Amino acid sequence: MTNNQDAKVPSWEELVNSISTGSSHPEATCWEIYRYLRQNYKTIGSETSRTLLFAYIKLRTDKPSLINSCMMDMAVKISTTYTDFQLPRFLDMCNHTSCLRDEDRQKQKGKDGKLYLSLQERIDRALQSYRLHHPEARNENSKDIISMYAVSLFEKIKAGRTCRFVKMVAANGMSLIADSHQFPCRPYEIIGKVYDVSVTSSKEDNKRIVEIVASTKAPSHVFPIKTGYIDGIDETYGHIHIFDNMSHHYVADRKTITATLPARTTVQKGMFIQFCPIISNGDPFKSAAIVNILDRYKGHESFGSYSAKITYANPAQHYIRYTILSDIPTTPEGTISKEGFASTSTMKPDMEKEMTVGKNIQLILFLKRGINGQKSNHVAEIY
Repeated sequence: MTNNQDAKVPSWEELVNSISTGSSHPEATCWEIYRYLRQNYKTIGSETSRTLLFAYIKLRTDKPSLINSCMMDMAVKISTTYTDFQLPRFLDMCNHTSCLRDEDRQKQKGKDGKLYLSLQERIDRALQSYRLHHPEARNENSKDIISMYAVSLFEKIKAGRTCRFVKMVAANGMSLIADSHQFPCRPYEIIGKVYDVSVTSSKEDNKRIVEIVASTKAPSHVFPIKTGYIDGIDETYGHIHIFDNMSHHYVADRKTITATLPARTTVQKGMFIQFCPIISNGDPFKSAAIVNILDRYKGHESFGSYSAKITYANPAQHYIRYTILSDIPTTPEGTISKEGFASTSTMKPDMEKEMTVGKNIQLILFLKRGINGQKSNHVAEIY
């Protein structure tokens, strides 16, 4: 028997005979297995491919060699063809790190003069892909598999063609752009969901997305949860404007609600909600994923209010002046004024009749930018 890569491919019967007597000529039989798999692995099915790989394991020698390198490469190809092939188990049984040659750890130059991934790098990529598709196999070595939220879909014209891209954001603020073709769903179904993403880095630490699968995680499993107040809805763009009690302004895309809330749920101005802040490092624009709607009582309790006293009331013009009695916290968005004016339209009609100087009230209040570009007190609700 010959043991080079380019010898005749054995028939199935010849291969079975070789394996049955393989203990007498282990390396030659390993080459027979390799050549047969190289030609047939895409058509013989997962079970037969796995059977031949494990036949190789019984015959192999635990040392660097060309045949071991060829079989590691074959295992990588089989793993991309058959999802039920347990690549990590196979590599562990092979003790594959002891089987690779020095050249297997170096990038290879092709006939076209370009450098290609080394065998070690291709094995690492295949392992990462396996763990991406099999969450139960993830471990401390799965740092390059990240859960990311699809924030927005946008289009660009490239070479005369319209291409769709998706902005992805991770819990640590890392933001990456993915091609819409990488997703396991149609473009209009992408945004508003969490995906598990396989990421690779260049020498300059520039990251890019290699592969994407749908995640079993909800946004609340990945990002923190905050209480917010819906201050307005831009029907033209479908933007839901949300403020938290620290006066941060967030925008949720109305199209994402169906992905994060029960079917037929509607959101309206004046609602208290729970949401996940989706914030990209260095980006002043803050996105949000709405995950729950709170009733009024829980909203008041969770958002927090300011105790205040009416110092002037003008029922005819429907406004009051107030002084805040509570301690005023420092916010990253500016300073909340101790005194201010508020419209009585933010309270219930029966309460408006009782608005008299000296009356104690509670304010849902945050800073909001006015038409002059400056941030000032904005009273969203009086109760």
